[in-house]
Amino acid sequence: MTDMQGEVWWGPAPHKSDSTYRPWLVVSDISHPFSQEECIVVGMTSRNHAAGIPIPDEGWIAGGSETDAYISPWYIMTVKHRDLDNQQGVLADTLVTEAIEALHGYTSLS
Repeated sequence: MTDMQGEVWWGPAPHKSDSTYRPWLVVSDISHPFSQEECIVVGMTSRNHAAGIPIPDEGWIAGGSETDAYISPWYIMTVKHRDLDNQQGVLADTLVTEAIEALHGYTSLS
C-alpha cells in the first residue's frame, strides 16, 4: 500500500446501531508500524462542531463534497485498508497538517 495520508475514504462508523459508513481522513503515513494493513484516521462530518476544522471547496485537491464538510480531529481510530470503501477525495496538505496538530493538542504531555 502506498502512502495514503490526506486521502478521504468511506468506512465503518463504530458505535452505531446499524452498519453506517462515514468519511475518514487518513492522517498516518508509511511510518505506521502496520501501514501495509491499516492506517490511523480521523472522522469527518457535515456538522459544524466548535472544534471542527472546516474544509473549503479549494481544500479538496481531488474529489470533493456536495455538502459542507468538517474534520473532527478528536474522533480517531485505526482502520484496516480492507474496511475502507469508495475514496471520496484528497485534502490539501495544509488541512491534513492542521488536523494532525489539533490531534496532538489533545494528547500533549503535561
